[in-house]
Amino acid sequence: MANNELKEFDRNDILDTNSDMKKYIEKLVSELRNDKDVYESLKPLGLTNKEVKDNIGKLADYQADFNVCKNCPGFDKCPKIEQHISMYVYKDRNYITTRSEPCKEFIKEMEIDSKYLAKDFPEEWKKSRLANLDFSENRRPLIKDFKEIVQKKKFKWLFVKGNRKVGKSYVLVTLANEFIGLGLGKVAIIDAAKRLKSLADLSFTDKEGFKKAIDLLSTVPLLVINEFGEEYRNEIVRDQVVIPILNARSHNELLTFFSSEFSIREIQELYSVGKNGGAIKGKQLGNLLLDMCEKEYDLTGAAIYRK
Repeated sequence: MANNELKEFDRNDILDTNSDMKKYIEKLVSELRNDKDVYESLKPLGLTNKEVKDNIGKLADYQADFNVCKNCPGFDKCPKIEQHISMYVYKDRNYITTRSEPCKEFIKEMEIDSKYLAKDFPEEWKKSRLANLDFSENRRPLIKDFKEIVQKKKFKWLFVKGNRKVGKSYVLVTLANEFIGLGLGKVAIIDAAKRLKSLADLSFTDKEGFKKAIDLLSTVPLLVINEFGEEYRNEIVRDQVVIPILNARSHNELLTFFSSEFSIREIQELYSVGKNGGAIKGKQLGNLLLDMCEKEYDLTGAAIYRK
């Protein structure tokens, strides 16, 4: 008798468990259907009611992941343990599966990164836009001319000068970011002190690599040279790196922006190095800059950010 009661108890317990499970599944299915955005995202799969119920565990996980991404706080603030990874649902014949893949924000970020062929600036500057800048009186002509350049109303190079800590490099990185955002092509943003001497050294250690680097900087749609004049200067830097790159860019009408503590005539003097014709070469460089830039923008006293 006792054994029969025990069996009956076990049977009822199983029935209660099954009933609870059914209720739980129905609850998850109902929540899925009521979540309009998730439901719309799954529509193309053409899932049957049975397929939804049979795979509700996977679909509930997908729903939770979908809503985290839907309320994304930004690429740099991803709340997931496995950051920048999203769950996707696939149907292969009658089999439902999920896969983890890079999220849309990650793919977008990688696409943006691919536009920078050289990136000598702090990572956080990549998000800077014109709206972040202070439009002080001495900065307005620069912004106005940049807008006309990208609208193809005029073509010229931009030469920005000023004391340290006035945001010269930051402003030019911002303009380069806008250039990318407008879909105008790739950019290379180099720090003169870091890159120009190393390029000259490369001409001795890796001639093929040197040629590729010079070709890249000569042909990229926008080249930004920050802190121009701060680099180590000799005949090789001038005659095999700086002048060939700038001559090629001038010939092909490719945009080139400079930031410097020095004026163009001071750059000319700094590059008048060497015993044999150094002054002439320096003058050639100075004249090229004056011809292509037309004027210099002095940002001394400007604030970096919009007030």
